[in-house]
Amino acid sequence: ISYFNSKIKYPNIKIILIIRKTFDKKIYNKNIQIINKDFTKIKNFPECDFILYCLRTNSIKEDATLFKIFKNKIMKLKKKPKIIYTSSGVLYGLNKKKIKINEKFKIIKKFKKSDMYKYKWFSQKLYLERKFFDLSKDNYETIVLRMFSFIGPNILNQNYTVSQFYESIKNNKKITINGPINTFRSYLDEIDTVEWILKIFFNFKKRDFQIYNFGCDKPIRIYDLLRKMLGKKHVNKIKSFNKSNQLDYYVPSIKKLKKEFNLTKRISLDKSIKKLYLK
Repeated sequence: ISYFNSKIKYPNIKIILIIRKTFDKKIYNKNIQIINKDFTKIKNFPECDFILYCLRTNSIKEDATLFKIFKNKIMKLKKKPKIIYTSSGVLYGLNKKKIKINEKFKIIKKFKKSDMYKYKWFSQKLYLERKFFDLSKDNYETIVLRMFSFIGPNILNQNYTVSQFYESIKNNKKITINGPINTFRSYLDEIDTVEWILKIFFNFKKRDFQIYNFGCDKPIRIYDLLRKMLGKKHVNKIKSFNKSNQLDYYVPSIKKLKKEFNLTKRISLDKSIKKLYLK
């Protein structure tokens, strides 16, 4: 919404957002329509060319119920929309090698007991990927984007590492990094995220069901990210960090995505960090 409020690059796009939470930000773009309801309460979906499916629930059982309702609703549409489902890179599990994760990496199904929340998230995402694969067999053009890590002022309310760092810095608190020193991530700016999804839809040619990694492919250690956010004068605020040498390399290879949809990252990590403090 923030993107389309400030951009006139796509004046003929009409965006309809179905969201359960109350939306209280001002909308300047007349082409944005908010349906402030649980989508299960809507009798019929509006006719559309594209659908971005981002529903999140607490269990596979809830996922199954919502997907069934979703499928029934799209089958009533006159024209079959093209569909993107936002999955997650969590399906690859812990990557202990310093190589970027590509779509051919095996899906890891073993999790430690301490990581059961990841297993829950993993199970739900895998379940829905399979449901969307089944949907594609009914001639719905469908692709899955396995999402990695993102940054931007509009996602600071999410419980992500960047958000936690930002809050600690804003409140002048010391920060403890609990993970291994060799924890690597990569961050795609929220503006690039929106523009990439738009380009994918616009270049969404008739194709078989496909899965793509989606995110930035430029790695950074979490420790170095925090140092960037703090600035050189305040690195003493990093209280401590795990001395383990274990490698956690959660960085995607996006060659397949960039090649097929001609995508370019425009906003650097340094610029993304600056924008956080202009919020």
